[in-house]
Amino acid sequence: MFLFSLDLSRPGRRLLSAVLVFALPLSVGLWELHANYLRTLDRQSEQAATQAVQLMEVMLDHVEEANRTVAPLISHPCQSNLLTLRKQVALVPFVRTLNLIDENGIYCNSVMGKVSWQDEPDTYHEGFLRLLPGHAELSSQPMLAVRTESQHGAVLSTIDREYLKMILTLSAPHGGEVLLHVGEEWLDHLGELMGREPSLPTLANHSVQSRRYPLSIYAGLVLPSSWHSLWQVRRVTMLMLLGFSLGISLLVWWLLGRPGSMEGELKRALRAKEFVPYLQPLVAGEGGKVMGAEVLMRWQHPSSGLVRPDLFIPQAEECGVIVPMTARLMQTVAQQLAGWQDKLPDGFHIAFNISAVHCRDFSLLAQCRAFLSHFLPGQVVLVLELTERELLVADPHTLSLFRQLDELGVRLAIDDFGTGHSSLVYLQQFHVDYLKIDKSFIGRIGTESLSEHIVDNVIDLGSRLGLALIAEGVETREQAEYLKGKVTYLQGYLFGRPVPLRQFCRELAPSTPAKAPCTSLALCS
Repeated sequence: MFLFSLDLSRPGRRLLSAVLVFALPLSVGLWELHANYLRTLDRQSEQAATQAVQLMEVMLDHVEEANRTVAPLISHPCQSNLLTLRKQVALVPFVRTLNLIDENGIYCNSVMGKVSWQDEPDTYHEGFLRLLPGHAELSSQPMLAVRTESQHGAVLSTIDREYLKMILTLSAPHGGEVLLHVGEEWLDHLGELMGREPSLPTLANHSVQSRRYPLSIYAGLVLPSSWHSLWQVRRVTMLMLLGFSLGISLLVWWLLGRPGSMEGELKRALRAKEFVPYLQPLVAGEGGKVMGAEVLMRWQHPSSGLVRPDLFIPQAEECGVIVPMTARLMQTVAQQLAGWQDKLPDGFHIAFNISAVHCRDFSLLAQCRAFLSHFLPGQVVLVLELTERELLVADPHTLSLFRQLDELGVRLAIDDFGTGHSSLVYLQQFHVDYLKIDKSFIGRIGTESLSEHIVDNVIDLGSRLGLALIAEGVETREQAEYLKGKVTYLQGYLFGRPVPLRQFCRELAPSTPAKAPCTSLALCS
């Protein structure tokens, strides 16, 4: 609910929203792209290890077959078996040498013929495989030895490291590393033999154990940065994601900056408490002392600044938002002005403009009662000024409401008297207490005799009906002198422009010390 009431059109919030909309899809997209890339690398690494194991198994199948083929030759003289051994080396793939072993050790080698070498069966992993640093005929190059036991001894075959390097290199993924692990020995794709576990890659690492032979393959990636690698292979996708996020962000910035419907804007502003009270003083016709104020509504728009009431009040009345707007205004004024009531003269006149639609709702009675409850009895006189923008019908409901308002002590005033067709109708149908002479007549005093006659007639009418008179729009000293003694209150720029409530409070009590009580300042802030 809070998010729906939050005004995102404010410049700061609008910018923050655009930045968030830019960052959210970009970060989520990059995260998913990176995660998918890591999954791809992991899958490639696993496939590489599996492929290397399969190739090793195929190679060892051939070597073991050669071992079994020559196993019956054990215990026979080397010279008579040498041709057979060499033929197997030539015909069987991957086999570099074949060796016959009897109870005395290795006695026949396919390359060197009769030899006498020591046999160390315990050094072979599971008695079958061993990575050797070299052999007598090629001591500098590691090789894989395959030992197959038979009834009378064993057959030992060797596989050259070039075959091992080829399998490891072909299986390795791009930017990756594949190692052969047999017992305690490790062989990398460069053919380097290591007697202990090397520093293994940690990215997308996989170890696959052969199910048929005692060896395993380790595959992993060696990358300076996974993000840098991702940029190298997914550059277009990342740029498209950046462009998409930027486009969405700019769209949100534009949409939040667009003016919404007036009704939506008014409801948003009401939630954001942007409608603030401005007070214009009313001075006594005799003596010029401030005896009241008219509360005027202003719209403190976050981007447009202060908006005049004539630009939004008619729309607020049309869409029905004027009632909660006025209620909020009355509540605000009551709460803030109550802290200064000891500075107000008794019977301080405080007036609010009320639309016709507000007079059809009995909530107005409760709002007026709540307003007066903030002040001591008789401290303020609450006046409701009826406007003529909408015709107020004197039905039983309205008459009952006005009767209860009168019993509560709330007074009614006809605003802009003399300019509308309904002013005289209101005088006939409702119990009116004040007439406000429209400023269009006051402004012509001293320049046009007809306007002065109209003002005199209105004053005479008010006197005959026992109504108090308020002259609005007084801007010159000549106008004030003409009206002096004829009207109850004067209102206009001559005595003060509408000002924020806090400023009005300070100007109302100029003798108040600079450091007023905390409660008062808080209430008027």
